[in-house]
Amino acid sequence: MIVFVGGALIGLAVSLVVAQALPSRPKLGAALNRLGTTTAATDGGRRTLETRVASWVIQRLPSIPGFSIPEMDLALVGTTVHKFIYTKALWAVGGFTSMILMGLYVQILGILPFAIPAVFGVVAAATAWFLPDIFLKDKAAAARKEFVRCVAVYLELVAAERRSGKPPAIALENAAAIGKAWPFIRINQELTRSRYDHTQPWDALVALSKDISVPELGEAAKIVRLSGDDGASVYEALRSSGQGLRVKMLNEEHTRANKASERVTILISVLALIFGGVLMTPLILKIM
Repeated sequence: MIVFVGGALIGLAVSLVVAQALPSRPKLGAALNRLGTTTAATDGGRRTLETRVASWVIQRLPSIPGFSIPEMDLALVGTTVHKFIYTKALWAVGGFTSMILMGLYVQILGILPFAIPAVFGVVAAATAWFLPDIFLKDKAAAARKEFVRCVAVYLELVAAERRSGKPPAIALENAAAIGKAWPFIRINQELTRSRYDHTQPWDALVALSKDISVPELGEAAKIVRLSGDDGASVYEALRSSGQGLRVKMLNEEHTRANKASERVTILISVLALIFGGVLMTPLILKIM
């Protein structure tokens, strides 16, 4: 039974790591539904376990590198700070608990003293604490690339709307309403909120670009601002900016493809050396 429970816990830990490492699309439904609301969400005076644990941990986080909250990445993937901190705390507790259970197991078998697994438990907890940061960084990087690709398309759509004679604000909203991908939905929600707040749409897009760390969106908003403030013709500027983004992304894809080809070449060379060594070993041994 001890072996079965230990194996089940190890299998569960490996499954959680693999599930977090797999690529996934950002889930922004709940965050988008809250955009534009003027009342804060309440839970009837009751605080959930997630909120209590996250609040307790945030109050005790040291102000040193490694313990800061990546607010830009969280805003991009649509995860709240409390949920992120609660996940980190669960991972840390899970890492420490797994080592403690393993320590009990080896102590029953009489292999090692309990102090050694306890020390490894602290190391496992510290390691598990930083794993959600790595997963969040990967998800945010993938989401940011997708957002930039959609911004390149968005620039083309805004340019087409402006060429057809639409005002700058209407052109921004119409272009955002065409796309069905989550970046278009995010842009459309931000523009809708700016309309109800009586703020300029390009200012709202610049603020959004800073919140999610996508400067390409801010550059597009600044180009449209020239049209709204000075009445300048920005069709060619929008087309050039969109083309520049596509060329930049294509060059990045070529760079990643070249690096992958180099890694494959190195791996093939190592395998060839190993295979050659296996073939030559009997002959060398016979000569010796």
